Amino acid sequence: MKLTYRGSNYEYDIPTVDMVEGEVAGKYRGQNWNYRYPRHIPNPRKYGGPNYTKKRDAQAGDVAAASASARVDYYPTVVEVAQVHRANLCNILDRRKQAAQAKGDERLLRLLEIESRHMVC
Repeated sequence: MKLTYRGSNYEYDIPTVDMVEGEVAGKYRGQNWNYRYPRHIPNPRKYGGPNYTKKRDAQAGDVAAASASARVDYYPTVVEVAQVHRANLCNILDRRKQAAQAKGDERLLRLLEIESRHMVC
């Protein structure tokens, strides 16, 4: 492809990428459409797949001992994810309350207290 930029002509060849059709993602106007991935990139894993691991018994001073044998596949349950999510939301709410106190914004502080009671933080 011939291109020109500020009076300078140059030739640009668009690199070709082999694409692989993925799973059917949905329908648009009655036609199925699929995800397409470049051939050299593996298909992404679903949430909770084998990429999620948890290292156990790895100590700070003994990094070499934390080998593949120390890894255990770990799949968090819905309850565990919900607990972590609630704890994160409560931490964010606490930071927002501290910022409102520092600014002296009483109206925002009252709203955040109500929100805190609803979330049972």
